[in-house]
Amino acid sequence: MPSPEPRPYAPLTSRYGSIGQGGEWREAIEAYYWDRMPESFAIAQALGAGFGGAALRWYRMIEGEALTRERARIEEITDTLSVEFDPDEFTLDEAHKGAIPTATETVARRLGWDFSMGVRVAILVEEVDAPWHGARFGYCVDKYPYEKVCVPFRSAVDPDELYRVMAHEFTHAVTLNLTQGRIPHWLDEGLAMLMENAPARRTGNWLDPEALNAAFEADRRDEEGLSRSGAAYVQSAQIVRHLHAVGGDEKLAQLLRAFTNNNLWDEIKINLLGEPSVEEALHEVYGFGQRELFGAAR
Repeated sequence: MPSPEPRPYAPLTSRYGSIGQGGEWREAIEAYYWDRMPESFAIAQALGAGFGGAALRWYRMIEGEALTRERARIEEITDTLSVEFDPDEFTLDEAHKGAIPTATETVARRLGWDFSMGVRVAILVEEVDAPWHGARFGYCVDKYPYEKVCVPFRSAVDPDELYRVMAHEFTHAVTLNLTQGRIPHWLDEGLAMLMENAPARRTGNWLDPEALNAAFEADRRDEEGLSRSGAAYVQSAQIVRHLHAVGGDEKLAQLLRAFTNNNLWDEIKINLLGEPSVEEALHEVYGFGQRELFGAAR
């Protein structure tokens, strides 16, 4: 399929008046979340990276998925799982076809989620695996009508590595749905590290919950940001391993459901008084909060 022709810039922004470029980026992002990649990329190409490069991260993600879609073959491997990949660059053999559903089914079983929605796995073309990509190690997006897991080419070649990335990224789909988006970043990533069977490591640079969540937002396109976010993953995994040692998979599954099984008073505390959802959930399942947990896991 040839690259979509970008639409002229002036007609795009004129429809939105004073909203201008921001309105058009919202249109590009909406198309992205519906996984209409040619349409999304055509708008992004017309707009560029935005004023001062503000939209560069969005541009690169859209570009990578659109280039993959241009060259892709889409193959159904189960009733709910499909894979898109460039057949000239990647061979989807039986080992790969086994690794993907094994990862999703294992994570869903361990975290107690009986899912029936579709999952699209995109093996990104090799040329987009570059330092300028803000999520070059893989990512999961809650799209319509499926969850989409994007796997970098270098992580897809070896079926064992593909399993690891799939288990990690699919965990985010499970936690998003079970907690309705209330899960803090440290718990989300710590669970993903546990599900991928990451090696146990310890960190000496211990952060409090607020600082740990913020560390995941570091710009990973430079060495300093990559190091900071890497340490955050290690600490989060260490904390979740402690939770797992206390109550195993069963209590972790209960913890995820505890984010949304609240009574009216709990919801008032969360929504009006500003108590973090994770505090209520931890106390309900384990009997302690974040501060006690961080101290015990250190």
